[in-house]
Amino acid sequence: MKPTARAQGKGIFLVNKLAQLKKWANIPKIPGQNMKPEYKEPYIISRYVEKPFLVGGKKFDLRMYVLVTSYRPIKAYLHSGGFARFCTEKYSSDPNEVDNMMVHLTNVAI
Repeated sequence: MKPTARAQGKGIFLVNKLAQLKKWANIPKIPGQNMKPEYKEPYIISRYVEKPFLVGGKKFDLRMYVLVTSYRPIKAYLHSGGFARFCTEKYSSDPNEVDNMMVHLTNVAI
């Protein structure tokens, strides 16, 4: 799960059971926070890639920059520069590593 309005890996966590989400949804995230639905922070949840591609045993992501100037007809320019981000620790699917963000997040800020 990833909060929609945060950066640098803050607020990201992994869950593997629906019960974990139900418990999390009922806990105030900020002391004294009102738990009315309109005050809850929006999150995005997606399925975790169980067998990711690895480089040197580490997860990675690639950043490429594309400028789209027209959709009809499609006209796009791919910048020659880009970069790759890597996790700081080797990937493990061990359930004991589920809370180790250094294994799962490629964010350079953590």
